[in-house]
Amino acid sequence: MSSALVICTTCADGQGQALLEAVENEALARDWTLPVRGQACMAACKQSCTAALQGLGKHSYLFGQLTPDAASVEALLAVAAQHAEPGDGLLAWDRRPDRLKGGLVARLPPLAP
Repeated sequence: MSSALVICTTCADGQGQALLEAVENEALARDWTLPVRGQACMAACKQSCTAALQGLGKHSYLFGQLTPDAASVEALLAVAAQHAEPGDGLLAWDRRPDRLKGGLVARLPPLAP
């Protein structure tokens, strides 16, 4: 089951859009196959910038306190690859990139079939 990386485009006066563009550019450079898309306001403004991972039958995650820098871009692509692995998308804390070990806003269980 596939995953998608969703980045808030309205976070922090344009910083969210900058983060989305940085992730998209790096994804293109790597011939990334997972979907990356923007979403206006993910309602976690006090935690901005935010990004989410979603997938059918997978846990969903919302990460905050991100910045449009190389460390955040690398961390988001790495964790998206982990989330896309077979299984329920549960991300083990010790496998997460250091940049994403803090700033977790929410983890939601998969919808029941």
